[in-house]
Amino acid sequence: MSSEQEVDLSQIRGDWDFHSRYVTNAMEQTLKRLNKSWRELKKKSRKKGQVPVDGALMDEFVEACAQTRALCDDYDILAQTQNVKYVAKKKSKKKAKKKASRKKARKKARKKAKKKAKKKAGGRK
Repeated sequence: MSSEQEVDLSQIRGDWDFHSRYVTNAMEQTLKRLNKSWRELKKKSRKKGQVPVDGALMDEFVEACAQTRALCDDYDILAQTQNVKYVAKKKSKKKAKKKASRKKARKKARKKAKKKAKKKAGGRK
């Protein structure tokens, strides 16, 4: 995660899919810009295997690189919020499963009790 202040993850948890698509789109656009500026730097090269290391084009390239780093931080945040979301879903599934098994056990016990009562009533006659 970046060295910036702590991020309020509750904002992302609300619409995780939206944020994930947003970050992915931003990354794709930044990578396009990064690759375009890199190709232009290579075209302006005076010697093979080198690129101009100063100027507006290099500044643009470096800025695009920095933005990809920031977007990678966003992916880390998305991963954290997805794990929290996943754990919450897992807990609620466990609860539902436990509740269903209790219900099943009660139903089985009632059925067994009825069967026992029938057998007992049948033996008295």
